[in-house]
Order: sequence, then C-alpha cells, then structure tokens
Amino acid sequence: MAGSNMGESLEGRVSRQFSSLYLTLVSVLVGLVLSDLFSAVHERMTLWPLTLETGRTWCQIFGNTLAVLSAWVTYSHLGLLRHRVPTIWDTVDALLVLVTVPLNAATGTHEAAAWFFWAAGYSLLGLTAVHINLWQSAREPALAHLPRLARFGGPYTFLYLGVPGFLAMALLSYLHLAPPLLELAATAAGPAGGVLVAIFFMREWRKIVLNPAAEAPSSAGG
Repeated sequence: MAGSNMGESLEGRVSRQFSSLYLTLVSVLVGLVLSDLFSAVHERMTLWPLTLETGRTWCQIFGNTLAVLSAWVTYSHLGLLRHRVPTIWDTVDALLVLVTVPLNAATGTHEAAAWFFWAAGYSLLGLTAVHINLWQSAREPALAHLPRLARFGGPYTFLYLGVPGFLAMALLSYLHLAPPLLELAATAAGPAGGVLVAIFFMREWRKIVLNPAAEAPSSAGG
C-alpha cells in the first residue's frame, strides 16, 4: 500500500481528493446559510397567529430551506462524479450558494418586494452556478454530456421561469399592486420549485450514472 501511494503522481493524488474536498466546502456553506436562516427565524420572525402575512413567511422559510437543500443535491451529486485537478471556478461556483443569505434577510418582513427581488437573484445566480458546475464537469471526457442538464425544459426550468416571474412580483409588490393572496401564492412557488428541481435533477442524474452510454449519444445529437 505504501509503495502504491509513493508511485502515485501528484496530479493523481489531488484528483482523487478533489471530490471530498469540494463536498466538504459545499456542505459547510450550506450549513452556514441554514444556520443564518434559523437564527433569523428565532430572533425576529412572527409565525403565529396564522394570517396571509405569516403564511407568506412560512412559505419563505420553507422556500429558502428547500432552495439551499436543492442546491446541495446538485453540488454534491455532481461533485461525486469529479476526478480532476480543481480550478478557481470550482470555488466561485460553490460560493454562489451564499446568495441565499440576502434572501434570508428579506424573509419575514412586512413588505414582500425584497424577498421576491432576491428570489429572482437566487434564480439567476443559481443558473449561473449550474452552468459553471456543468461546464467544469465537462472538462472530463466521460462527463462531456452533462451540460445538457442545464437546458430549458430540463431540471432547472423553474429557475429560468423564476427570474422574470419573481422580478415581476417584486415590481408589483413594490408598487402595492399585488394583493396579499397573490403574494402568498407566488411565495408558495418557492418551496414547490425547490422540491421539483431536486426530483427532476436526481431522475436525470441517475440515468446518466446508471446508463452513461445511452445518454452520451443523445446529448451529442442535441
């Protein structure tokens, strides 16, 4: 065993450890974001009695939580496939999960416009993180077909729709043109989107892992 380690190249050693290092970084950042959210819940949010406004706050809390957990699903499961020397883009990609922190700050406030604005920002930067992640993954020939996961109509369609949708709601809310029931319904789209993104991503990820030969030609043809 010792002889095997001594014979291993430096590049091979780094590549072998990259996946676990990346997963650790992502998990720490996700834990930081969730800790920030739950601290805000305890310190300043009103959750009862149940009204349209407190219902909106509950939806925001679940939306933030499920959004960051859905991001962890993407980061972790794509990270498991990596076996290469990292670049600075891997760090930038992981740090983008911190956009949830200003979203947390806008949660539970009387005015909903700020939360909708940052939800749109999360959707946009979430798409950016996905594209960086898949672009970096495609550096490995065996994973060259992964970028198709970011297509419109794929697992991240909710993020594509969330950018203009949440921005429109931010404007309507800021101008006081959105009734409370509409704000509640639009906010409820957050947790629903977090669940659906994770489910659809896992379905396609499993197909790629379990039958990579069948997936690669279809992406090349698309």
